[in-house]
Amino acid sequence: MAGSRYTRQRLFTLRNHIPMNRVLEALSIPVSGQGKEYRFCCPVCNQFNTGINPKTNLARCFSCQKNYNTIDLVMVTKGCGFIDSVAYLETLKSDIPFQETKSAYPAKIVRQNKMVPISDIFKSLAPPESSSKRENQTIVELQKRITNLERFVKTLCEKIALIERS
Repeated sequence: MAGSRYTRQRLFTLRNHIPMNRVLEALSIPVSGQGKEYRFCCPVCNQFNTGINPKTNLARCFSCQKNYNTIDLVMVTKGCGFIDSVAYLETLKSDIPFQETKSAYPAKIVRQNKMVPISDIFKSLAPPESSSKRENQTIVELQKRITNLERFVKTLCEKIALIERS
């Protein structure tokens, strides 16, 4: 596994789409609680004071102040390195759909699985017609700057892609 490279998307999927409680079960770490209240024994300080936030899929030990994502938890519990931890999580994600996506426009954000330019978001934030002329000018100026920035980032991405192909 030495020398393996993982894309940001793959690491994001492993950190955020494998439920923390599933990792705890696979690692045989005792868990208490149900629903929104989960606690488990911290592998660092061995205190049963580590909470899980199911919305963020992160954990925090309130005794030793250690924070965990799924990769960190595997590394600490199994005493292995990053690559071995990621390989272990790969075995757990078998039933999780994974799609490697390459975005040519990193300056855009995703909303409801649809790419939305940042400038469009600013347009939606524009104040109503009754707002002052100065506020409208500021928003228009921001929209222009962001549109130019998006074009610049797109050009940079294209240049990077050309360099990587060389």
